[in-house]
Amino acid sequence: MKISNAKDILLSQNAEWTRIMSEENDKSSLMRYGMMLITVAYAIMFVLSLLFTSGMGMLVSFSATYMITMVIVQFVLAIVSLYVIPMILGAIAPSFGGKNDSLNALKLFVFVATPSWIGTAVSRLPFLGWLIALAGGVYAIYLFWLHVSEAMSIPEDKKVGYVVVSVLVLAVIFFVIGAIGTGVAAMVSPVSVFHVGY
Repeated sequence: MKISNAKDILLSQNAEWTRIMSEENDKSSLMRYGMMLITVAYAIMFVLSLLFTSGMGMLVSFSATYMITMVIVQFVLAIVSLYVIPMILGAIAPSFGGKNDSLNALKLFVFVATPSWIGTAVSRLPFLGWLIALAGGVYAIYLFWLHVSEAMSIPEDKKVGYVVVSVLVLAVIFFVIGAIGTGVAAMVSPVSVFHVGY
C-alpha cells in the first residue's frame, strides 16, 4: 500500500477494500503505509497545534515545549498501536466465531483507521477541527462494521458483539494514548493559565 491509497479509501472505499483483500499484501507494506500516514497526520497536527492552540482556549495557553512533547509521545504510542491493535482484533475474533488471521486483522485496521488518522491531522483547526476528527472516527466505525465479517470471518449473528467489544477496546486504547501524551507534556512543561476579561 502507498499513502496515496488513503484518498481511495475515503472516496471509493468499496473498490479499495476489494483491491486490498484480493492482493497478496505483505505485512511490511501495510505497516509502512500505517507508519507513513501516522507520521504525516501527527506532523500536520503538530504544525496546527503551534499555530492555533493558544487561540482555541480562552483560559489556557500551551507552550511550544508542551505541544512538542504531547505530539511526540502520542505519535510514538500511535506507532505502537499499529502493532498492538491488530493482535487484539485477531485474539478476540475466535470468541465470536471468527478466525485469528493476523494479516487480515492488519488489513482491516489500517483500512478503517485511515479516516481517523486523517481526522487527527486536522483536529487542531479552530472550530471545525474537532468536527472533522469526530466525522473521521464515525466513518472509521462504519468501515469497520462493513468489512469486519469478511476480514475476520465473524458470523453475522455475532457481528454486533464483536464490533461493540472491538470499538470499546479501541476507544480505551486511544483514550490512554491521549491521556499519556497530555500527562507527560504537563509534567515536562506545565500549562500557563491566565484570565481573560471582557
